[in-house]
Amino acid sequence: MFHADHTALQILAHAMIAFLFLYRCFTALPRFKEHSGRLAKRGVPLAKLSLAGGFAMMLIGGTAVLIDYQAQIGAGFLIAFTILANVLYHDFWNKKGDWAERNRALYTFCNNVAVMGGLLMVVTH
Repeated sequence: MFHADHTALQILAHAMIAFLFLYRCFTALPRFKEHSGRLAKRGVPLAKLSLAGGFAMMLIGGTAVLIDYQAQIGAGFLIAFTILANVLYHDFWNKKGDWAERNRALYTFCNNVAVMGGLLMVVTH
């Protein structure tokens, strides 16, 4: 617990992964209405509640990974959140006609796959 058995590089890796999710959480929170509207437009049921759950997953998971308290569970939350974000927000396969938007979504989707790889390393340690 609390990085007792980690090297300095492992601690840095945890901090870097946690930063991504905590930063995204705190910078997206002020635009809650905008994001929940986007989810509602995409047909997500209970869009505001779903979004609040996503923010909670980022905050709890990111904090758990950062401080290495139940980090495997926190990483699991972040993997689940990232899968949902990819399906609901970064669905490049549904972006027909607007190639710039499709490429942005594909780029983000691919980055998220790589992030999930790092999170799997947290889960397995």
